[in-house]
Amino acid sequence: MVAPDAVEDFCTQLRRRLIEGSLPCAKKTAEIMRVLVTSQRHADAAALIEDVRAIGNRIQSAQPVELAIGNIVRRVLHIIREEAKHEELLETSSAPSSSTVTEPVRVDVVKQTGGGMASLLSQQLRSPSMRFSLPRGMSLSNLLDVSVEDTSDQLAAASLAAAAAAESNPTHTSGSCSSAHAADIARQVSSSSASSVGGGEHDASAAAASAPSGGHAPGVKGPKKQSRAQWKGKHEVIDSINELIDELDTIQASITASGIEYIHANEVILTSGMSDTTFYFLKEASKKRDFQVIVAEGAPRFDGHLMARKLSDAGIMATVIADSAVFAMMARANKVLVGAHAVLADGGVIAPVGIHVVALAAKKHSIPFVVLVGLHKLSPLFPHDPDLSYNDFKSPADGVDFDVVAEAFSQQEAMLAGPAPASDRASGPAPPASLPNPPKPTWGGHTPSYVYRLLTEYYSREDYSLVKDVLGAGR
Repeated sequence: MVAPDAVEDFCTQLRRRLIEGSLPCAKKTAEIMRVLVTSQRHADAAALIEDVRAIGNRIQSAQPVELAIGNIVRRVLHIIREEAKHEELLETSSAPSSSTVTEPVRVDVVKQTGGGMASLLSQQLRSPSMRFSLPRGMSLSNLLDVSVEDTSDQLAAASLAAAAAAESNPTHTSGSCSSAHAADIARQVSSSSASSVGGGEHDASAAAASAPSGGHAPGVKGPKKQSRAQWKGKHEVIDSINELIDELDTIQASITASGIEYIHANEVILTSGMSDTTFYFLKEASKKRDFQVIVAEGAPRFDGHLMARKLSDAGIMATVIADSAVFAMMARANKVLVGAHAVLADGGVIAPVGIHVVALAAKKHSIPFVVLVGLHKLSPLFPHDPDLSYNDFKSPADGVDFDVVAEAFSQQEAMLAGPAPASDRASGPAPPASLPNPPKPTWGGHTPSYVYRLLTEYYSREDYSLVKDVLGAGR
């Protein structure tokens, strides 16, 4: 495993809620994935996928509610799979051009007729690399060539002719010279033919003889050691992860930059609770648009008061209303802007408590309902998936003082046989049927029914579940 201390520290921080929020968790997860790919050695993409899946599942198990952790891990797995497919495609396309020749080769030899040399035109007009080629049919370019099968017969005939000429005319200088010349040519052709026919074995034996003991022939690279095996596609994967981290750093600015396109002059915007993405979205739009904002207080935390205060400090007119007045005020609103914790595969969202009521009221009054989310919040999980954790239960101290809780417990003990538990459900699901209008992710506005297309673009089906044994999800 890579940097086990860093992974364990991150898991500890998640369990203790020292790191909260989708964006901080997504950034830290991407950095852990980059360290994994950079520091560890992997022989192929399958080994890298195995390690990324194992570490990602471990981090996700530390905080199941933060779905952005699993989303970033799936993005990295998708990047690795795409790079592996690209390499496989390149190898497949280059395989025919780099194939080796294993068929018997053809040898061009010198044809001896009488006491002289035959024409070497067929052999000289071709390059040296073309002289040893595959067997082919009779044509104008190889009429003067002699096959390997005929070489032995011609050599024997040439030798007999040379010997007969030497015996019949022993005192003729030119005859003896031509005979000796013919014998030399016969020996050269004989040696070249033998080396060509058994060239593979001769070259192999020569290379083995010339190579030093325990080494390899000069210019021939030996096999790499198993311990140094490294997948060559890791560099492209690291570059893609760096781009993913840069995307997370600028994701807030990319959402707020399009605020002016969704908000028009003199509109009334309704929102609920506190959302940093919604706040910066409205703040950016207020630079060129004049509008009002109605903020639902967002019980039980009542962080809508903080939202209204920050909007007022930014120069935006804000009005705080109770959650029970949302339906009455919806008729005056022109648009609803809310943030969300995650976007599910069926188009539904996991949002803070109270958003479902706002969505139902907007649907009843046919008011546009816009969810502001980043790409790191797009999850391939469905509401019925067992790995999905809908609700985040926290301490009730954020909304209710401990003295009030203690007094409520004493009253409940007096009225009932046992105490009634108090909890603070920070988030819950909002089904797609309650969303009348599309979410607005980082990559532009899309309807909930279009989410499936985004899932196929950014995730692989094999990585929907980070657990290897579930649904046959493996390498």
